[in-house]
Amino acid sequence: MKKRVIKLGIANEGEILEFLTYIMRREDEAIRMADSFKAAELLGKHYGMFGGKSESGGGDVIIVDNIEKAEQIKERKNAVQS
Repeated sequence: MKKRVIKLGIANEGEILEFLTYIMRREDEAIRMADSFKAAELLGKHYGMFGGKSESGGGDVIIVDNIEKAEQIKERKNAVQS
């Protein structure tokens, strides 16, 4: 990892993203594969890659009640028989 002087305090978003990218790419031989996968997962979540919406659009669900009632079935049968 590049050495640089950073201010003490809370890391900003760029620093965190750089660190996770460094881990994900396994730029150091000591980085475990599990840590690389976790870094990739965190980066993916940051970029909204796992929102749960499919590529098909994920529109509204419409329920259509097209099941005939018992009375409607009897009426239809009677009409056919007549």
